[in-house]
Amino acid sequence: MTATTRRAFLRGAALAGGASAAGLSLSSCATPITAAGSESNLQYWNFFGGGDGERMIALVDTFRTERPEIDLTATTLAWGSPYYTKLAMAAAGGRPPDIATIHLSRLPTFAEHLLDPWDLDKLAELGIQEADFPAPLWEMATRDGELFAVPLDVHPLVTFANTDICAEAGLLDADGGLKPITSPEELLAAAKACAEVTGGIGIAYPAADGFVSWMLFWTLYRQLGGTFDLPPGGKVGVDEEKLLTVFRFLREFTDGEAVPTTLDAAGSIALFASGKAGLCFTGDWEVTTYLNSEIPFTMVPFPPVFGENRVRADGHALVLPQQIEVDQGRENAYLFAASLLKNSLGWAAGGHIPAYGPVADSDEYLAMQPQSNIREVADTVQFDPIAYFSGTGSNLMWEAGRILFSVHSGTVTPEQAVDQLVSWMQKQLDTPSPV
Repeated sequence: MTATTRRAFLRGAALAGGASAAGLSLSSCATPITAAGSESNLQYWNFFGGGDGERMIALVDTFRTERPEIDLTATTLAWGSPYYTKLAMAAAGGRPPDIATIHLSRLPTFAEHLLDPWDLDKLAELGIQEADFPAPLWEMATRDGELFAVPLDVHPLVTFANTDICAEAGLLDADGGLKPITSPEELLAAAKACAEVTGGIGIAYPAADGFVSWMLFWTLYRQLGGTFDLPPGGKVGVDEEKLLTVFRFLREFTDGEAVPTTLDAAGSIALFASGKAGLCFTGDWEVTTYLNSEIPFTMVPFPPVFGENRVRADGHALVLPQQIEVDQGRENAYLFAASLLKNSLGWAAGGHIPAYGPVADSDEYLAMQPQSNIREVADTVQFDPIAYFSGTGSNLMWEAGRILFSVHSGTVTPEQAVDQLVSWMQKQLDTPSPV
């Protein structure tokens, strides 16, 4: 997904979140890839726009070519809260699509009441089995011993590095790769070294963007071994000392010089794409933006700043919304899922790590540069904490992003940030899940 389209979706999702919880009708959000029709014998919902949307259209067209006898209707809805509200309402009301895309971080809430599990025997007949997927993805896709999602990809926080700037800053090794960064001090030094070369900004980090700031925060907190325990109706469990460590580092990191305090997503992308920053921390999906900019760069996993190779990521996956009566559409959904997985090399061109082993291990993917540089992250992915208000595009992401921006800009202290975040999460636990 391109930066502009993705961010537009994020802003819309943030505005729609409260309204959707109140039962807002979202029918106007739909933008079909093809016109929906009651005669379709396979209906698929997704939220992909921009570059991801174009690649999904190509995958849908491939399936239509492979299976011309199947009438596929693919519908694209707005990313974030509008999509998940619409999907939940459709499943609860008995009128869901046959198959849908979901973020794995959103799966726990949906799997409780709104999804049907996949039949492992049917998947195996199509060449899809547990051994083909990274263990963390399969584990996240499984609830109470049943598989509720078929993983399509992993999309983590990554490091983009301008190789010309980083070389002049002394950050590249003899092979031209980025030298390891294994401590907070080394990251701060790298930011300053790049800033000395550019004469301005060292790291294009969007401190004002809730999505990316949450990804960085959760990455660092998990590298320290921190966890969130969020039992419904219970008491929030966090490691406050580790939270303080992260907030204090983030305040120091965004010094207003080498790393700006108020840069938004579009601004950070523009800076890096124009060759005015040495490093950029954001999602892997920006790789096509930077490839099109023709700057000299590479993409590598986010470094183990606090010592552990743990990086916040999510995964797109395919689910079977609960149906009152299972028809031919359900059978066709298995064929469609298998087709998407087996043809996901083109999907990987957009930066996402293929979840399906035969594609991820293929010579074609390994030769895809710089996309395949981050493939190891799939084995150590760190998903968001489990709660009805957590996951990609969730209220937790936006509220934490608001607090993080206050930390970056210095309007609240790290201690105040801990209190605000814990207090907000406790209020959510005291409120029953709307699902």
